[in-house]
Amino acid sequence: MGAGVRFLLLSLLAFSSPAYAWGPQGHEIVARIAAYNLTPSAHLRISQLLGGDAPALMVLDSNWADEIRADRPETVGWHFVNIEIGAKGYDPRRDCANDNCVVAQIGRDMAVLRDRQASHSARLEALRFLIHFVGDLHQPLHAADRHDKGGNSVIVYQGRRRSNLHRVWDEDVVEAQGADPMADAAAIETGLSPQDKARVMTGTPADWANETFQVAAHEIYARLPGSGPVRLPRDYVSRERATVRQQLGRAGFRLPALLNAIYR
Repeated sequence: MGAGVRFLLLSLLAFSSPAYAWGPQGHEIVARIAAYNLTPSAHLRISQLLGGDAPALMVLDSNWADEIRADRPETVGWHFVNIEIGAKGYDPRRDCANDNCVVAQIGRDMAVLRDRQASHSARLEALRFLIHFVGDLHQPLHAADRHDKGGNSVIVYQGRRRSNLHRVWDEDVVEAQGADPMADAAAIETGLSPQDKARVMTGTPADWANETFQVAAHEIYARLPGSGPVRLPRDYVSRERATVRQQLGRAGFRLPALLNAIYR
C-alpha cells in the first residue's frame, strides 16, 4: 500500500465513525484497546513493523484478514474453531485437524513474530493475522458448533426480520454497543479495574477457546430450542450487551499480553 493511500485511509478513519458490525467494528474495538495497553518496547517494535503509529495502524489493519479471504481461501479455517456443543471442551486432535483452526494459527503467527530470521513481509502478515484472530477467538460462535456451521444455518426472526444466529452475533450485538469504536473501547477499558485486567490477561489461546466455548454453550445455545427457526425477543441484542462487552474486553487485553511477551 502506497504512503498516499495509507494516509488517506487513516484520515478517513480519524474523521468518520460509520456503524460497523462485529466484523469491522468489533475488531476495531479490540485493536484500540490492545494498542493502548502495549509496553513501550512493543509499541516501538509494532510501529516499526507496520510503518507508522501503532494504535492507528493496528485499527486500520484489524480487518485485513477478512478483506483477503476471497483471495486467500486457505485462510478461511483460521478464523474459527468448531467445538461441538455437548463436548467437554477444546480437543486439538478433534477440533483442529491438521492445525487448521484459529487456536493453531494464533500459535503460528506468534512463532513467526518471534523468529528473527523471518522476513519483514512474513512478520507483517503474521501481525495482521494475530490482531484479527485474537478477536475472532472471542466471538462465541467462532468457537462452538451444533451441527449448524457455528449458527449460520440457524434461522432466526426478530419481529419480521429474518436472519441467522451467526449474523446476529457477528453484527447486531455489536451495533448495540454504539456507533463509535473509540468510545466503545474507552468505555470497556474504564469499566475494568487493574486487577480485572491483570486477571483477564492470563491463560493461553487454548484456554480462551474453552472459555469462549462455554459462553456460547451457556449464553447462546442453552437458550435456543433444539431445532427449527428461532424467534428472538425484540430486546435480544440489548440483553446480550454485557456478554459482548465482556468478550471484546477479553480480546482487547489478551492481544497486548501476547504482543508484550513477544516484544520484551
